[in-house]
Amino acid sequence: MDINSTEEQQLETLKQWWQEYGKSIILGAVIGLGGLFGWRYYQSHQIETRAAGADAFAQISEQLASKGPAAFDDAAAFVEQNRGNSYGELAALLLAAEAVKANKLDLAQQQLELALAGTEDAALSDTIRLRLARVLLAQNQLAEAQSTLDAITADAFAAQRSEVQGDILMAEGKADDARDAYRAARDAGGLNDNPGLQLKLDNLAVSAELGDEE
Repeated sequence: MDINSTEEQQLETLKQWWQEYGKSIILGAVIGLGGLFGWRYYQSHQIETRAAGADAFAQISEQLASKGPAAFDDAAAFVEQNRGNSYGELAALLLAAEAVKANKLDLAQQQLELALAGTEDAALSDTIRLRLARVLLAQNQLAEAQSTLDAITADAFAAQRSEVQGDILMAEGKADDARDAYRAARDAGGLNDNPGLQLKLDNLAVSAELGDEE
């Protein structure tokens, strides 16, 4: 199973999500906590902290993009140092994507689990679960992949969830059930910008025809 293209799509979704919601989350934290610590002090402190965190995150992002595996240790250290402040979770997702490219699936799994544990946003959590389910499947951890997939309930992820379900069923040798799952993904709009889904359906159709001939 090729999960690299899917990782790229999900990474782009992550970047779009951060551009759209990241600033408002940070602003919300400033407003919510300002009354507890004194607005002027907290505002100044948060601005400095946010700027420093943003700079460090940008550096880690650039290192991952330019150095690949050579930057993994530094990125992992950044994640540990920034867990719970959004930058850590974002860095974990970037590191996981690069780890998949390098076929370091254990590292990808670890980072996705860290990101999931530190994320409260429902949509982002389901995005992470989809990526984690694919990584678990690629490691043949079928029960864990299924459990992760079952936690995704939002209708917005119906097509992707059904496609991964089909992949799990195929790995379990349940071709007929996998075909039904792929069809459900197709019917939910899963063919949009995803020619791989149609290929899976076509391959199963050919296999079924060959089986009938025998």
